[in-house]
Amino acid sequence: MPLTIITNQDNQPLSYISQLVFAVGRVTSSGVTLLGTSFAIAKGKFATTKHVTDGNDSNLVIILPKYQSLLEYQDTSDTRVNLLDVKISAIDPFRDICILSTDRVEGTNLLYRLGGSDDVIPGSPVATFGFPHADNGRLVLTQQDTHVGARILIEAGGLKSKHIILNVQARPGQSGGPVINLRDMSVIGMIIGAYAPNGGGSISLGGVDPQTLHQTTHVISAEYFMEMM
Repeated sequence: MPLTIITNQDNQPLSYISQLVFAVGRVTSSGVTLLGTSFAIAKGKFATTKHVTDGNDSNLVIILPKYQSLLEYQDTSDTRVNLLDVKISAIDPFRDICILSTDRVEGTNLLYRLGGSDDVIPGSPVATFGFPHADNGRLVLTQQDTHVGARILIEAGGLKSKHIILNVQARPGQSGGPVINLRDMSVIGMIIGAYAPNGGGSISLGGVDPQTLHQTTHVISAEYFMEMM
């Protein structure tokens, strides 16, 4: 069945974010491996990070919403999922952005507009949405409220791009999740991941890199999505 993204806008608009934020996965012989998070940015278009997809759309899927509202209890024992095949339509390897697409979307009513990091300053309240610990098979859409800690420029491939730092700890699975400005409900960026000096350390404790256990989460400005669409 095609996906119809229709959201109810009431006095709790963020409760319906569950209709717009999706887990990304890959179908394997043993089931679906969860990879990260994506979110709707236009009809049939979804943003995520390049490192979530590894630039490979073979057997790539998004998992359709299981709940109408974030206010519902999410049953962690229910492992049934409905899938939607997606393909990669654009990649920006320097900014770690990947746009997914499908022609099986009948309608889209976004709760938010796309903004950018220029819309917030250090101290601005924001909310993130994603699937922390998806690498362990955990499929729980989670909201985290935090504040902008800094606005920075990061250079890659000779390009300097706008990022913000969030005062919150990010875990695997949250990459590709939207960051929403709570003052106007606009998407101002996408979670890239925790700051890891030199690409991470050589020590792993229970599968966790100790260098990522901090409240320094990097977010790429949403303005770059519009250039890719």
